[in-house]
Amino acid sequence: MYRMLISLAFMALSLTASAQYSGPRLFWDLPTFFATAPNVSQLENQVGIGLGTAFNVATFWGTTRLGTGAAVTLDPKSSDIGNSFQVIPYGLLEGGLGIYRSNGSQCNQTNQNAFTALAMLGLRYEYDTRSLKPAGETNTYGLNYLVGVELGYFYIRNMYRNIEFVLRGNYFPKAKVASATVGFKFFINMRETSRYR
Repeated sequence: MYRMLISLAFMALSLTASAQYSGPRLFWDLPTFFATAPNVSQLENQVGIGLGTAFNVATFWGTTRLGTGAAVTLDPKSSDIGNSFQVIPYGLLEGGLGIYRSNGSQCNQTNQNAFTALAMLGLRYEYDTRSLKPAGETNTYGLNYLVGVELGYFYIRNMYRNIEFVLRGNYFPKAKVASATVGFKFFINMRETSRYR
């Protein structure tokens, strides 16, 4: 756990230092809509949708982000689906290395494609809102560290506001659980805010 925290801290410092050469890229994902499978080994018993937000301090080759949100899941095979609904609030702190919302021309032109392909490392806290918890259940509630992959695509309509299609997979080593999400991030380039007021 401590190695994970140290690695994340060094990643954040490296990105921040690199960003100083041209100024950091500041993206606010506001909001993120996603479909989720919190545990892919129990895909038929727990699926859901979620809503979140995150602030990214980034370069063209990586990002650090702080975010929060919540997912609502259900058990489609339950005999009482109404009672299988669960709200899962979460908070996250993570960093990624790779390609972040960039392309060969570093996104300095409109009307072109841009991509995200990141190896992720982070911390995630999920709050268990249930009053009753099944005995022996494997889950990611509480504080866990994660490793993951994030893939995204968007078309640069303008330099201020866009929508990115995102696929995400996480693995939580402590809980030995893998999760998957797919969704859309509506994001604002905060460095361009003054131009579009």
